Amino acid sequence: MIEREIRCASALTPGGWISPARIRIDQDGLISAVSQLRGAGMTGNLAGPVLPGMPNLHSHAFQRQMAGLTEDGAGQADNFWTWREAMYRQAQHVTPMQLQSLAGWLQAEMLEAGFTSCAEFHYLHHQPGGKPYDNLVEMSASLLNACARSGISMTLLPVLYCRSGFSSGTVSERQRRFFNTPDRYLELLAACHSLIAPNALHRLGIAPHSLRAVAAGQMREVLSAAESKGLPVHIHIAEQAAEVEQCLEELGARPLDWLLQNFPVDARWCLVHATHLDSAELEQAAASGAVAGLCPTTEADLGDGFFDAAAWMAAGGQFGVGSDSNLRVSACEELRLLEFGCRLRAQKRNILADEGKSCGRSLYERAAAGGAMALGQNIGRIAPGCRADLVELDLNHPLLGSRSGDAIVDTWLFAGGNAMVRTVWVGGVRCVAGGRHVRRDELLESFRRTMKELS
Repeated sequence: MIEREIRCASALTPGGWISPARIRIDQDGLISAVSQLRGAGMTGNLAGPVLPGMPNLHSHAFQRQMAGLTEDGAGQADNFWTWREAMYRQAQHVTPMQLQSLAGWLQAEMLEAGFTSCAEFHYLHHQPGGKPYDNLVEMSASLLNACARSGISMTLLPVLYCRSGFSSGTVSERQRRFFNTPDRYLELLAACHSLIAPNALHRLGIAPHSLRAVAAGQMREVLSAAESKGLPVHIHIAEQAAEVEQCLEELGARPLDWLLQNFPVDARWCLVHATHLDSAELEQAAASGAVAGLCPTTEADLGDGFFDAAAWMAAGGQFGVGSDSNLRVSACEELRLLEFGCRLRAQKRNILADEGKSCGRSLYERAAAGGAMALGQNIGRIAPGCRADLVELDLNHPLLGSRSGDAIVDTWLFAGGNAMVRTVWVGGVRCVAGGRHVRRDELLESFRRTMKELS
């Protein structure tokens, strides 16, 4: 890959909009310079505005197959826990090749939606029944093979899952595909590191599933590996009110309060969901530097509750967004739902806007920065030294043609959708052109075959 440049009508940089802009990309896919384009015509260059790609900080790729299949519950009796049983049933049947097909198409959807990297919270490790594959990283390799086809960047988060609940000594029958002892998990982690090391697009992290699924001693054993290697740490925390009550009963503290008291939570940590926090937990967690991993669509779908994003931002907290169960795959929809939820609670508008910026730009820049932190990757900004993960919006769209500056981001987030995404690069390599993934037909056909098999 030789050094080259992208010229565009405008680019959103940490210092504001540059118009027209020149983005230089080095042979490693990193941005080497960003400047205003002077004295040169725009012929043959990008007509649309360019934004930094959005990191997706929480995804379960295999759950894309479930989209639309869990809406037949019995009213008040249907909740997160009944949805989880349906998910367990689906999880029993996915083979390594099927996971590769599901993930490959999902990643193409992510790229077409403006997500240029994803954190895959991966716990489908073993064969149905729990017997390990001969290759311990068989399923992890399937996810990385999917990345090779789609071009997306991944932070792979192998999940540690040791028990079915706070008072249980092991997992249930339907969770055996997830189960590892700490020793075997560390073997898995080392093998995943060997898979990832040759590819600069990818990063390894560590993921104790939750306090209910991993005991304190088990977590300390595996986190020592993360601390020595500087790995990002992701954990489900306080997602459900019932989980908070169980934690109070078993550990004598609320989940996040207990975590903060017992582990050195800092900017390497992503607190996934963190929905049910009291004011003291919120203040302490925000001060720790940890990123709140918010998945508004999934949290709404499962009836989890709504994160107090306004209070979190007021406390100086960082956040990013993820597609989680992948019911919907859209960067703009996740941010829209986050802001609209805040508006419904406050009965006011533009709740999460920073002074001097529009609401859409504020949301986008904050989520990109928080997502980059959570993935442990130098992304989320159009600036020298950052990877050239870029999204061009389509000025031919009827709503965007006459817009400029912050109004472009506002229009995409609050009035638009994935159809406004025109071109996407990851590490300077174009993955989406004309709104379509460059390998769309191939990945879609593979996905369709797999869906037919799983049905």
